[in-house]
Amino acid sequence: MKKFWKFILTIIITVAAYGYEAYDFGSEAHEAISLLQGQLEVKLLDVGHGDAILLRNQAVAILVDTGDYKNSDILVRRLKTLGVRKLDALIITHHHLDHLGGVIKILNNFDVKNFYDNGIVNPQSEISKDVEKLILNGILSRQILSAGQKLEFADNINLKFLAPASKNGFPEKDLNNNSLVFKLQYGEFSMLFTGDIEAKTENDLVSRYGKKLQSTVLKVAHHGSSTSSTYNFLKAVQPQLALISCGDKEKYNHPNKKVLGTFEYLQIPVKVTSQNGEITLRTDGEKYQIMTDK
Repeated sequence: MKKFWKFILTIIITVAAYGYEAYDFGSEAHEAISLLQGQLEVKLLDVGHGDAILLRNQAVAILVDTGDYKNSDILVRRLKTLGVRKLDALIITHHHLDHLGGVIKILNNFDVKNFYDNGIVNPQSEISKDVEKLILNGILSRQILSAGQKLEFADNINLKFLAPASKNGFPEKDLNNNSLVFKLQYGEFSMLFTGDIEAKTENDLVSRYGKKLQSTVLKVAHHGSSTSSTYNFLKAVQPQLALISCGDKEKYNHPNKKVLGTFEYLQIPVKVTSQNGEITLRTDGEKYQIMTDK
């Protein structure tokens, strides 16, 4: 019994440490979900250095990654301003802080129906270890995803997971190359989500899937870092558009100039959150349009 109350106290301390943002829904006008029937929206939220991507239509809201902890208040506030009340799915591509950092505040502020990740804990991250404690103690229900699995949501939102493969040869400590990679299919429109994979995972994906990687839009891996976006991978994906989520250019130098040069050589237009602000894509399953803050 003492262990139980000790655990409850730990959870209370954790919540207090990460904070709960009280929000008055009447304090400002909310952006109505102006999506038409049959329309899907993909938003690369501007959370500085990190990924936080909202997928939604009139029936479903899915969040892919939660950005860094230091910008988690911005993320929570933006989602609530957008009118998000619940998340049908929260997908964490991997447990680096710039993808996982806002997870506790998301769990505290939204009704999260399903939590998905690759099952690999980051021993250097207290937030990662806290999430694992919530899972092990039955407070948070998790489904571990890997290559070959699929998630299907209302109104024909389909996610097919391409990585990590069960025998990819990458040790668990290689968090980037064990990122969840999945292809969103919505009618004829497709978008490839790549987490922070690097060249060796890109090469593995090309070897295993080849032309099946081809996608309308690419969420560029690892914030446009020089570690990723290899020529052969981009040739296999053949995106009409590439989207990069990044910030703090002085520290990380993202996106890398050589990577941008590869996109330019392949005549693939690029949008970057650090330059364009929040990036919004809307599609009816055939055509799509892009809107940016800047």
